[in-house]
Amino acid sequence: MTKLTENFNLSEMTVSPTAKKLGLSNTPTPEHIENMRYCCEKILEPVRAKFGPVTINSSYRAPAVNKAVGGSKTSQHVNGEAIDFEVKGVDNKTVADWIGDNLEFDQVILEFYTAGDKNSGWVHASIKKGGGNRKQRLIAKKSKAGGTQYVPVADFDPSTTREAGAPQVAGQAAPKPSAAAPKATPAAAGLGPLAALQSKCGIAADGKWGPGTYKAARDYFKLSNTQAAHFFGQCAHESGGFKVFSENLNYSDKGLNGIFKKYFPTIASTAGYARKPEKIANKVYANRMGNGPEASGDGWKFRGRGPIQLTGKDNYTAFAAAVQRPDVLTNPDLVVGELAFESALWFFRKNGLLAIADKGVTDAIITQITKRVNGGTHGLDDRLKKTKQYANWG
Repeated sequence: MTKLTENFNLSEMTVSPTAKKLGLSNTPTPEHIENMRYCCEKILEPVRAKFGPVTINSSYRAPAVNKAVGGSKTSQHVNGEAIDFEVKGVDNKTVADWIGDNLEFDQVILEFYTAGDKNSGWVHASIKKGGGNRKQRLIAKKSKAGGTQYVPVADFDPSTTREAGAPQVAGQAAPKPSAAAPKATPAAAGLGPLAALQSKCGIAADGKWGPGTYKAARDYFKLSNTQAAHFFGQCAHESGGFKVFSENLNYSDKGLNGIFKKYFPTIASTAGYARKPEKIANKVYANRMGNGPEASGDGWKFRGRGPIQLTGKDNYTAFAAAVQRPDVLTNPDLVVGELAFESALWFFRKNGLLAIADKGVTDAIITQITKRVNGGTHGLDDRLKKTKQYANWG
């Protein structure tokens, strides 16, 4: 069984009763497989994390199979860029609307849905790995002539809005505010990370971490208790118990030579840089992660910040778009205050960690998430302890 992502495999993305019945091959090319993997990463995994297990009706269709089922010649199914699916027990309109409000996509189509019948129809979603996504929301229904009519809509449900920490789709108008959505409060501006979070949650902003803050933050971000335990457990360890929210680059000459040997191959090469954090950042982060050359100052401006260090201009730009805060790019220090935990939640969502967290608070799952966050298992014992402690607080 070839796994595409943590919860989805190639066989379920290529299954076709029609192909089996007619004896047709439905074997994708390597390019098609990568397109399907991207669909799983960007659409199916987030949907599963939000709503639960997904039933895939159809994804990849070889040209002959697509023709046999009556698909359009230009169908994105032929390229492995589309999925038709449902979530058992969840209204298809709810799923389609959530994708439209929260994820990157090319098309989201609510197909043959009948209002009031949550089991009717299915959701079609597509995304192009190479970019150029059109962000189209459509409703598909049978026309009087017997064909299929596609009706564009601005929003499947205007009463809902994007969730905190979810990516804003480029080019998409900001959704209307909803009473159900977390809202930033002016009082959060200028406060430290924990106090800012508490202010937004509507509790006393004393800057202290405990069960009350944990539960309020869990509910504010609309996380399950299991997701919250993993999220805040990792954040707590990475930030030294919610105390360190900015990267420490105050290295000695030996530290530079040992940690950044690529940039400082000898002790002599560290001259003028040792114990100068700004110069160090500008050198070691130059010309990568979207940063300009050393002289641009981007390395220091977009150094690591937040409980899970957001680093590099590309990541700051993507995060700013996700939370609709362009001022992050002119004032990156927002990530060590008002938007600290939003930046970490953006990382968790972007990397599918909430879907992994849904599997439970076990040593194996904590270890798996630790490897995604840390690149290894540094501090695993503390991460295990904190994650399990927070789970018990819920």
